Amino acid sequence: MLPHVNAQALKTESQSSNQHILDHLDSVLLAPAFASSKRCQDFLRYVVSEALEGRLDEINERNIAHIVFGKSQRFEPSEDSLVRVKAREVRRRLAQYYRDNPQSTVRIEIPHGGYAPNFVSQQIPEQPDPAAEMRPLLSPPPEQALTRRRALFYFGGVAAAAAAAAIPTIRYMSAASPHTPLELLWKPVAEAKAPLLISIPVLSSKTAHGTISDRVGIGVAAAISQAADFLNAHRLPYHLRFGSALTFSQLREQPTLLLGGFTSTWSLWATKGLRYNLVAGKQWAQSYVEDSQTRQKWHAENLKPDGYATADYAIVSRLFDAISGQLLFVAAGITTFGTEGAASVLFDAQAFSKVIQGAPHDWPTINFEAIIKVSIFGTTPSTPEIVAKHFW
Repeated sequence: MLPHVNAQALKTESQSSNQHILDHLDSVLLAPAFASSKRCQDFLRYVVSEALEGRLDEINERNIAHIVFGKSQRFEPSEDSLVRVKAREVRRRLAQYYRDNPQSTVRIEIPHGGYAPNFVSQQIPEQPDPAAEMRPLLSPPPEQALTRRRALFYFGGVAAAAAAAAIPTIRYMSAASPHTPLELLWKPVAEAKAPLLISIPVLSSKTAHGTISDRVGIGVAAAISQAADFLNAHRLPYHLRFGSALTFSQLREQPTLLLGGFTSTWSLWATKGLRYNLVAGKQWAQSYVEDSQTRQKWHAENLKPDGYATADYAIVSRLFDAISGQLLFVAAGITTFGTEGAASVLFDAQAFSKVIQGAPHDWPTINFEAIIKVSIFGTTPSTPEIVAKHFW
């Protein structure tokens, strides 16, 4: 329960914290990571301003396209990926800024699956141990929201305090702070002696010169971007392995993230024999995700030969694998869009929190599998919906 506080004291504290964020934003935008891109500067200014004004529901793809990039009201997110692409670039630039400025006491984070920023303020330990501690993401619960002073937004970079609004509370982090669920998920990777290995399936195409294997699916590419943003922000080292370059001996040496469903032999291997697994049909449209206990099947909806569908299902899991003796993460969809949705569960605090709702208290030390569903709009999957989950 939050303690009772004096209203005037709360107002003063809120105004001070608000100004602290604005000062930090100015520092970020003037830094080399952002100085070379006015579009990224405008994007970040806008979303931070809207958050400080308490208009979190207004921070969406259409409004960003219209207000920041001058797109018309007829802008269709399913036909134009400008905002999504720019959001990924902003996340990368933020990660670069915090790599260059590790002593920063404030962090601005744009979680995957949305554009509303989170604000994290952390207390830097006197003798930090980067190898032992992770930098957590902030995903504060609604009941911890505090009233804050609103800030007016100017594209020229000037912001000033104005009327009151609500934004998430800044939470102070230290080495002794409790771990968030997403931290606990990745803590074994932070403690591992070897970097995370990311297995990336490639698509092959027949040509007159033979077989070329140099293409990565749209969803897998988006998953790699999510993984890189998260791992870089948390200073977790990783290596990439494409196609058949991954060997079992490598699986035995380090924790691994397996991306892709039917395009990844390792994902199929890892999920074979588990409760939830991928089953290949004679034709692609006949493939599905199955619950081996109940025999319930989930098919991609309206799946076309070109790979487009209106909805997809995928498996996301974390396994303490007895065969390899290592930790395995799996994000495997029937289509490439399901893989993207599954990966977002592993890297977004809000999405992952839905997986562990009602989970056993010892979930950080046991295996889990979940089936997720995403609706697909053009080439963009929706926020994942948890359809089924299993812990053991």
